[in-house]
Amino acid sequence: MDEMNHKKSLSSSVASVVEYFMAHPQSHQGPPMLYQSFSELDRSRLPDVIEGISGAEDMFIEPNEEEALPSGGRNTRVNTHISKNQEHHADVMLGLLYLMVGGVDEAHDLVLPYSWPCDTQWGGPAIPDSPALADAAYAHAILHRYEGKHPGEGGMRGWDNAKFWFGLTPASHFMFKEVPAEFEKMYKELSEEDRLIVERVKGRGNWNCNSLVDMFSRCKGTTEVAKVCKELHNKEIMMLFDHCNDIVNSR
Repeated sequence: MDEMNHKKSLSSSVASVVEYFMAHPQSHQGPPMLYQSFSELDRSRLPDVIEGISGAEDMFIEPNEEEALPSGGRNTRVNTHISKNQEHHADVMLGLLYLMVGGVDEAHDLVLPYSWPCDTQWGGPAIPDSPALADAAYAHAILHRYEGKHPGEGGMRGWDNAKFWFGLTPASHFMFKEVPAEFEKMYKELSEEDRLIVERVKGRGNWNCNSLVDMFSRCKGTTEVAKVCKELHNKEIMMLFDHCNDIVNSR
């Protein structure tokens, strides 16, 4: 989705964050995570544009007072105009917004209750059987892949954690087909030398999210392969964000 369409399909505060993300695309390799709860995190470390976001209620396009999410937080849905599916995906969508501006820990804390069946010190109480489970798990995998070489949950590197969370994502998730397909388009633009490098990482199988993690882990610096990883990472975030937005703002 292009910038003009985003402006039409998002609230103004959300659109501002997306515009920032498009103007400041991320590297495929991020900094270490802090592993703090949402309330403990210092948002002043993030770009000012995120200050326009007060919570998941901002994910809805111009909601009226009756339809707005309750201020009590998760699991406090009181009106019947917003479904559980929409409410839970609003949190995942909010997490992806934070990821767009480098708030990896905020993103982690928001998707964790929907993707893990146990209460945690960072995400709080688990929300079992959520209709957003698949998308939360996929978002969880993306943010750990961005964590990359740094040790994190369970003492595992981000790349290893990413594979774990991709493994917990239902195999039917649409991104498992669309992301490798997007990469194949980028692959065709690489030089023959770079294609050989990439093929050595993939091996004999087809591209999938785990082999793409391996590629992310082995490309460095400003090589053409690293540029492709960066482009794919940013496109993948946007694809999942658009999917969640379609659910949140369905009428």
